[in-house]
Amino acid sequence: MIPMEISLSILNTSDKPIYRQLYEQLAFQIVTGKLTGGTPLPPIRALASSLGISVISIKRAWEELERDGFIVTMIGRGCFVSELNETERCKRRLELALSELKASFASLKRLEITEDELIALITDNYEF
Repeated sequence: MIPMEISLSILNTSDKPIYRQLYEQLAFQIVTGKLTGGTPLPPIRALASSLGISVISIKRAWEELERDGFIVTMIGRGCFVSELNETERCKRRLELALSELKASFASLKRLEITEDELIALITDNYEF
């Protein structure tokens, strides 16, 4: 059972591996403040059963989230969202945004999109 404050959905049609989908969804929820420090994460086996996915995928996502400081593991108690102050959350949010942009840059370069064209595209299409 997934706690109500945690929102996860797996797209089997996505090019991204399942562990990466989990990583990104949780990291995004943490840096945007939707998940706050101390929030318990569901046990790996229970989450795997609930989502109908492999324990290995969840374990890998949790390991990478812990490596990157988004979650902490307390032996015998489980995994919890890390306590990040506002400065840390903002820094990590910008790092994730840059990672998303870099993933798109290769395609944009193949389309021979110039920097000015890219800036215009963002300015014209970014809606709040």
